[in-house]
Amino acid sequence: MYSRILNYLLPITSLRKRLRFSESNLSKQADISRSTLRHIEAHEANIRLESIASVAHALNLELDLVASPSECKSELSTVGVSFHVIQDGPSSWKIHFFNLVDQFRQTLNPKLVLLPPPEALAFNLRALLASIVWTLCDEARIDAPHWAQKRYFLEIPWFVSETDSLKASALIESPICFRHNNIFVLSNFLERA
Repeated sequence: MYSRILNYLLPITSLRKRLRFSESNLSKQADISRSTLRHIEAHEANIRLESIASVAHALNLELDLVASPSECKSELSTVGVSFHVIQDGPSSWKIHFFNLVDQFRQTLNPKLVLLPPPEALAFNLRALLASIVWTLCDEARIDAPHWAQKRYFLEIPWFVSETDSLKASALIESPICFRHNNIFVLSNFLERA
């Protein structure tokens, strides 16, 4: 299992060389033996997760361990729905973002929300998607990915309903994950009819 994590998520040798760390320097920085570092770089299976975390920390990386189903509908991930919105236009976010909400609630697959949306997606929609993901993760009682907890604070408050008569209600009802980004929604925003 760990070798799979290393192969796909932590290319230690490439990072070490790009950052100009020698094997000796990185092992000292991570407080592990050079032999352990070699085993990690060789993607061997019997490596302690603490050793991997030490190396990640020394390389100034965050390490998240994700347990998830082996299959994931990537077109319904944060990246997938973002590209659909970019392709179909900004007003299509409701369809695509709520497809993600439905898929996540159905599968509770953290792979769907692991990666941030691309920067080509409008900033306000990235802020909204981050707020949605953070709320879904809170609902599922899992840690939200770091990108979703980042602050995407909008200069001008966004009342998603765009109905003046609902603004006061949105100010009161909006969950903290949305307020964090200066976005205001009603308490039933993520509910489906």
